[in-house]
Amino acid sequence: MLKTITRNIFDVFAGFMMIAVLFYLGAITHIMPLPNSVLSRVSEFAIAFTNVLVTCVTWLIALFSALFSFF
Repeated sequence: MLKTITRNIFDVFAGFMMIAVLFYLGAITHIMPLPNSVLSRVSEFAIAFTNVLVTCVTWLIALFSALFSFF
């Protein structure tokens, strides 16, 4: 069961990562004449979004590992 939960968490994480990367690439390639300030904000948003996802996934894996270690 823990393997299934971990795989599902990884799938959600990978999905959000693909969305973030596609958003980042789309913003850079399709709205190209953007000022540097906008590009840096998009980059900061993508990095912050990735950090939040990594933190949440790590926390959930630790929580489920602790819960299932009792069984």
